[in-house]
This record gives sequence, C-alpha cells and structure tokens, in this order.
Amino acid sequence: MEATPVTMTADPAPVLEPSARLVAAARAGDRAAFGRLVEPCLSAALGASIVITGSHADGADAVQDALLAAWQGLDGLRDPAVFPAWFRTLTIRAALRIAKRRGRLVSIDLLADPAADPGGPADGGLDGALDRRLLGRAFDRLDADDRALLTLRYLWDLPVAETADALGTPTGTVKSRTHAALGRLRAAFDAEARR
Repeated sequence: MEATPVTMTADPAPVLEPSARLVAAARAGDRAAFGRLVEPCLSAALGASIVITGSHADGADAVQDALLAAWQGLDGLRDPAVFPAWFRTLTIRAALRIAKRRGRLVSIDLLADPAADPGGPADGGLDGALDRRLLGRAFDRLDADDRALLTLRYLWDLPVAETADALGTPTGTVKSRTHAALGRLRAAFDAEARR
C-alpha cells in the first residue's frame, strides 16, 4: 500500500466560529450577515422587552434600539463568541430606558390569545388560567428594574453572574435584589388575589 503524501501549510488559517465569521462580515458592512447573527436572539429579546416595558410597541422599540446599538457598536465587541450575551445586555438596557422614561403602563394580558393558553385540565384548567392572570397583573405592579431582573433570572433563566453582567451590577446586589423583587411580587400577587 502506497503512502499518500500530506501537505501542510506553514501557518494554517484559524477556523473561525460561525458567530465570529458573521461578526467579521457584519463589521465589513454585510447587513445579511448581521441579520443572520441577530435572528436567533430576536424572539427572546422581544419577549423580554415586552415584559420589561409592559407594552408591545415599547418592547419592539427597545429591540429596534438594541439592534441599532449592536450594528453601530460591532467594532467595540472584543469577543464575537459573546455576541448573544452582549446583544441581550443591549436589549435589557434599552427596555429599561424606555420603561423608566414612560413610567407605569397598561398591564399585559398574558392570556390575550385564548387558543394559545395551555389552561387545560393538565395545566390547572380555570384555576391555572386565573393564577396566570393574577401573576401577570402582579408582575405589572413591579417597577421596571424588578421586571428586568426577574425576566433575566426566570424567563431567560440566566445565572446570577450573567444577570449581573447584563444589568451592570455586582453579583451580591443581584442576589439581594432578586430576593427583594420576589418578595414584592408575592405581595403584589396576594393583593391581586384579594381584589
């Protein structure tokens, strides 16, 4: 059996991760690459922004602000592999800015689409649907900071360290604020239940 010669280059080109290639292309002005880069993040970003701002329109505005900030700030992103976390941070901060600027808003109806409500017998039926509605109204009573914190921790299921990074606060502060926010949410839920 004859050996096949193997040729090696002296300096192989590094294999870039897909996000690194997309970031590099977007930095060069490729809008399609930017679209492919942000597309996997958009649904979660919009959902979190709506929860934080309390409004579909304001949530969409926050995502638009985050998209613009990401496009304009790509050159400042040192590690392309962290793009999703960086974009998440931009989104949360944009949603908080809008929520704080607007103040209290109309509550979100978590059961806006009855066909999408999983409130069948296995999910608690009517009682489960009522609990979710009460929880939605209680959540709306919280300020934007509490909504953002609880969204990151429980909707996006981020660890404390990533939540701290997204909010720009120390991890100890995130832990204590989470405890306090959950207490306020429980109190608001109890108040809604007594109404």
